[in-house]
Amino acid sequence: MFDVDGTLILSSHAGMRAFHQAFQDIFKVPVEGEVVRPDGKTDPLIAREMLAYFGLSARWTEQTRGALFSAYLQNLEAEMRLVAKTGALRVLPGVINLLDTLARQPDFALGLATGNLESGAGIKLRQAGLGGYFHFGGFGSDSEDRTELIRQGMRRGADLCAPLPIDSSFVVGDTPLDIIHGHEAGARVLAVASARYSMPDMEPFQPEMLASDLTDTDAILSFFRS
Repeated sequence: MFDVDGTLILSSHAGMRAFHQAFQDIFKVPVEGEVVRPDGKTDPLIAREMLAYFGLSARWTEQTRGALFSAYLQNLEAEMRLVAKTGALRVLPGVINLLDTLARQPDFALGLATGNLESGAGIKLRQAGLGGYFHFGGFGSDSEDRTELIRQGMRRGADLCAPLPIDSSFVVGDTPLDIIHGHEAGARVLAVASARYSMPDMEPFQPEMLASDLTDTDAILSFFRS
């Protein structure tokens, strides 16, 4: 199960721009700069942390949550089209070859483990040309807690593969939180230093495999089969 932002793609912060605009649309508060560090967090958690930053936690209700996420997804469509059009959307090195290789293996099922809302992940991956690879997942729309959304993704993957046995589940991510929550969920973790965090940043969290990028398909496949 793959994380999206920083693991599969870089979108020039399109998601956070869409979030900031939605926050301004719904709560009438302009957002400037990085008021919340989003790395490895779920969309619902990012929203709550932004509300807390501006002293607006009491306004987090089912109604405002729905309105915020609706505005966010609408803004995200526009932002992702723009970054794709301008060339600012990048599929990270090795991703396509690795996904193509795994998709051809009869004993693997490809899914997502991402803090994005499910619809948001779909928007990002479609614009990047990666939408057809993934058939299940755990998402920020499943749970604010990343461990629980990974577990939900694992359950969906097991249902997809049934009645075949599941030998191992793997999480591929680019942040310490991917490692921590992947382990808590019972998965093995491939950590990739393809975005903000370096290999020395992530090594203390003890991923089972640590790589600078996803270009060494043979080594990664060997790890998954080990």
